[in-house]
Amino acid sequence: MKGSLLTAFGRVLLGQRYRVRISGLDAIRARGNGGILFLPNHPAYVDPMLLMAHLFPEFRPRTLADQDMIAAPGIRWITARLGVQPIPDPARHGEASRPEVERVIQTCIDGLRQGENWLLYPAGRIYHSRFEDLGGNSAVETILAQAPELRVVLIRTTGLWGSSFGRASGRPPQLVKGLVHGLKCLLANFLFFGPRREVKLELAEPSDLPRREGRAVLNRYLEGYYNQDAPSARYVPYTFWERGGARDLPEPEARKIDGDLGEVPSAVREQVLAKLVELAGSVPMPEDALLAKDLGLDSLGRMELQTWIEQEFGHEVPDPESLQSVGDCLLAACGKAGGGGKTLLTVPPPR
Repeated sequence: MKGSLLTAFGRVLLGQRYRVRISGLDAIRARGNGGILFLPNHPAYVDPMLLMAHLFPEFRPRTLADQDMIAAPGIRWITARLGVQPIPDPARHGEASRPEVERVIQTCIDGLRQGENWLLYPAGRIYHSRFEDLGGNSAVETILAQAPELRVVLIRTTGLWGSSFGRASGRPPQLVKGLVHGLKCLLANFLFFGPRREVKLELAEPSDLPRREGRAVLNRYLEGYYNQDAPSARYVPYTFWERGGARDLPEPEARKIDGDLGEVPSAVREQVLAKLVELAGSVPMPEDALLAKDLGLDSLGRMELQTWIEQEFGHEVPDPESLQSVGDCLLAACGKAGGGGKTLLTVPPPR
């Protein structure tokens, strides 16, 4: 009951900023409302709120959410009443998070087998560009391997790329700060007169989902669904006082590690390539090969690689997401990731 009241209030509140249109829900409802794994794309931090506001009253899905993102007292109180299951982010917590991640995924599998509905984000993070990129993430593959016959509903959310809750600006958003800003704008708009951002939620239960064809095939299938007609970043004014209207925004620059691969010592190159073969198997290792799409490394595998580079070569990798390709790993091992290298110390004054 508490969850229904919260989501009803959420629909009213969110409706003052987002005009949501839903398609495909009737077909899902016609087949029953239990034992469903909902797999949405993740353009911004606000889309879980929209999904829960519209799905919870009928399907009551349990949701996996980054434990750090829901740690704030007010957010933690709300998510606890909606049955949200916290999960650590391997990119932030490293290899030590593996047992807890595996435990939470098993909890999800057990719940689905018992007829519960679960909502899981295959990417595990919000967009870094206007396209969803699942890389080598393995959660969906793991679930389907143990429960191959469960119902899978894909959700494509469009209209949020460009929101302050996303990364279209090139910077990570701050959830609590964004919520506070939104409430201030709500008051500035006299509650009901603010500009609306158009959002579409499209649900589909595909019959041709490649459940048993491996992680790479499955992830590319999901990306193909999510990225159909992907819209560009869009700015929508926050108050009716603003001038200029809604407008398209430029795409953020892709993150990469700058450096000359020709300067990487042969000994370093051999060590890094040997480690990549150990993690990914004997596959071609050209410098432009992507760790996720080409080598199949999931987030835990990439975190293990980052930790190994830092320990083996003594150079910090402050941004794990910068390790996208084999070339990035070679440059990071040489201290080009921005965190290592020598530091010049100044002599303190005698006093």
